[in-house]
Amino acid sequence: MKTTLQLLVITLFFSVTTFSQGISSCWREVSAGQNFTLAIKSDGTLWGWGQNGNLLGLGYFSVSENLPIQIGTANDWMTVSAGGNHALAVKTNGTLWSWGSGIFGQLGNGAFNSATFNVTQVGTATDWIKVSAGSLFSVALKNNGTLWTWGRNNVGQLGNNTLIDTNLPAQVGIATDWSQIEAGNEHTLAIKTSGALWAWGNNPFGQLGDGTTNMSNNPIVISTLVWSSVSAGFDHSMALDPNGLLYTWGNNTNGQLCNGTNTAANIPTLVVDVSGAINFYLAISAGQTHSMVIRNDNTLWTSGQNNFGQLGIGNNTNTNVLNQVGTGNNWQLISAGFVHSHAMEIGANLWSAGRGLEGQLGVGGNVNSNVIVMVGCPSTLSNTEVIAEINEVTLYPNPTNDIVNIDYSLENSEKVSITITTIQGQTISTITMDKTSGTNSDAIDLSNQASGMYFITITSESSSFTTKVIKR
Repeated sequence: MKTTLQLLVITLFFSVTTFSQGISSCWREVSAGQNFTLAIKSDGTLWGWGQNGNLLGLGYFSVSENLPIQIGTANDWMTVSAGGNHALAVKTNGTLWSWGSGIFGQLGNGAFNSATFNVTQVGTATDWIKVSAGSLFSVALKNNGTLWTWGRNNVGQLGNNTLIDTNLPAQVGIATDWSQIEAGNEHTLAIKTSGALWAWGNNPFGQLGDGTTNMSNNPIVISTLVWSSVSAGFDHSMALDPNGLLYTWGNNTNGQLCNGTNTAANIPTLVVDVSGAINFYLAISAGQTHSMVIRNDNTLWTSGQNNFGQLGIGNNTNTNVLNQVGTGNNWQLISAGFVHSHAMEIGANLWSAGRGLEGQLGVGGNVNSNVIVMVGCPSTLSNTEVIAEINEVTLYPNPTNDIVNIDYSLENSEKVSITITTIQGQTISTITMDKTSGTNSDAIDLSNQASGMYFITITSESSSFTTKVIKR
């Protein structure tokens, strides 16, 4: 349902979490889910914002986060996909990871009715290359071209010729020539190395594109022509051919097929401009009931439902034709969530629009926006730095409900300050004390602070250490 955004990896290093605007090469990939967003920075670190609960993989409960917050400290993330209530990711070493709700087995951890707050490895395989999280199921590819699915299967969305849910990754058929995958709400689209388009799952609006409205619990070929990319929405589908021609099919109640009508289509249908012109496109992304495209002149266009402003065109009116978003012509990547949208410029600046009541826009407020707004570029706390800090400073208990005790060792220091800041860089308090040399300890009261992650910085006359503490 979400088309993931990707850029080349450029290594960055920062030691303090701050936010700035307009920094080039900040983001490499972003995936918009239901009411949350996940992203990978150019330094390979993983970030999330929006509705949390257990959706952001932070290891603790919070209602929501409205600014990007780092997930762990690893800097080797390759790709990530946000679904309805779970998430999938792959590291550069080919390992597969999941988090969130696993009620139907969509986490792939061998359990039903499960959930995890932590980013958790799925199995031990090291040959995963692509993942796509649907509403309640998961699809993935290995580097040998095999296709794997798991999770809910009530309408055949796993493509394994059954209607039985599964809680472990299971190979679909024996083919080794799959190259692209896209999981929607209850249907899946895929492309083989030959360029042929396949689909399976639910089909009440013709979203499979086979000319019927019959569901299929095994992959069926939709077109043997060559296709370059696909995107699966809630119950509509989009595809590009190698020339950049746009085709859409499925539900069109809200104009998400971009063709000037509100009539459903059960076969891939060429999108023609209202003037009769045929345009060419570089990128597509199907959301729940809206669509995003980038034309070959790098302009951004949207169509479909707009009740939360997810089209980013300055109003909340649905439209069944593509409307340009702003006047910029430097867009390169897009990701449409359920009712919010993300777009990335060539300089890697990230923008968002639509519903933001759970913080999923990532701009620091829980408000909607019907125009695109920039997501700030947060600085990264590196893994090596965290290890060094923890070796110098001990916090316990961590996580804590109220009091966190701090033990630290400083040499020949007469004055020490302890500063507590939020993940967004807001200072809560600073305490300055005179100390003698040797081992020191203090206690910090966080009982009046909201649940979430905080930085505690201890500064002496000769050194400074920063570490993280989680308030339950």
